Amino acid sequence: MLSRIKKRRQASRQAMRRLLQELVSETMNTYEAYRVLYGVWCGNNAAVQELRPLFHMPGIEPDGCFSVTEDFKRQAKSIAGEILSNLED
Repeated sequence: MLSRIKKRRQASRQAMRRLLQELVSETMNTYEAYRVLYGVWCGNNAAVQELRPLFHMPGIEPDGCFSVTEDFKRQAKSIAGEILSNLED
């Protein structure tokens, strides 16, 4: 039987993987995926440390206002792809 903490960690990691895939494949709006991933990060960042680079992009404050430019979209998609490729199965 899994502990509540382990279940929460697994749920966060599954959500992270799904959202990263949607961001990379562009099946979800880049900004929306970014904001939802930030929510996952804020809710359980110990379980999703891989997301750190996504929230440390120069000139982007993930909990503030920023412009959703083509450069932001390109960077977010690129970083998400790198994170996905480095995730352990």
